[in-house]
Amino acid sequence: MIRALILLAALAAVAGADDTAVRKGTPDRFAKAAGDAFSQAVAADKAGDLRTALGLYEKAFAISPHPSTIYNIADVQRRLNLLPLALKSYETYLAITPNAADKKDVETLMAKVQATPGMLWVATSPPSDARAIDLTNAYIIVDGEVKKLPGVEIHAGPYNYREGYGIDLRGGEHVIDVVTSVSFGSEECKFGPGENRECIVVAPPRTDGAVVFNSNDRGLEIRMPGKGRTEKREVRFELPPGKQRLLLRDRSFECPPIAVDVPKGGDVLYVFVSTTEHDRLERCRQVTVTQKRLKFAD
Repeated sequence: MIRALILLAALAAVAGADDTAVRKGTPDRFAKAAGDAFSQAVAADKAGDLRTALGLYEKAFAISPHPSTIYNIADVQRRLNLLPLALKSYETYLAITPNAADKKDVETLMAKVQATPGMLWVATSPPSDARAIDLTNAYIIVDGEVKKLPGVEIHAGPYNYREGYGIDLRGGEHVIDVVTSVSFGSEECKFGPGENRECIVVAPPRTDGAVVFNSNDRGLEIRMPGKGRTEKREVRFELPPGKQRLLLRDRSFECPPIAVDVPKGGDVLYVFVSTTEHDRLERCRQVTVTQKRLKFAD
């Protein structure tokens, strides 16, 4: 009887133990290897050898992930101007330490990194291509803002870029429109904070029309004049001079028209429509309309 009670008690103890998690910590050899790599990284960092420091920090993090290691990775990437990578590493740091004491400081630093301007180099194809644009005599317009006037010279490009024109911009996706007296080309170019990016814009040799329309969203279009009732963006077209209305369409929604004054002669009216609202809204989104009269010498 006593032996039976002892057996029952032992079984109960085993059953209770099944509900208790038993985990193994990081094996000492991994912790030591990561610690050695981390120490070497710190030494290289202090010596100013940032490339070596970055490699060693990454090695340490791959062996045994630790918040201090990924933070140092982000810090070195920031100093090497690898800003998109630095942002991802800062995000990883906050993800694995959501209650970090320096969370607000890191978020402030991330916002500063995100706002670091880069350079967009606008170029075109070689002269052997019929679609090459005469950039010297063109307007270059970025997100509806004129960045270069006709007559402003273009230059040889850095980093083996083609001849073109450099513009300092905050990283992100930008709409680049290039307008001459006889042509119009457009391209969407994306780059990260602090990055340099070449954007090649080409155009048909001739595009008639006194009106150019574009938008920052593929859902924002205008209904073209005529019988076809087609909607377009990135377009140059004809309208009679004087007061006119452009019929704006936002996805499947008919929106208030845009009042414009079409110029006479060789000038061109440039219209750019932008929105910051999400495309899931079941209505016309709020938009900002920018209009510029582009003047060309006779």
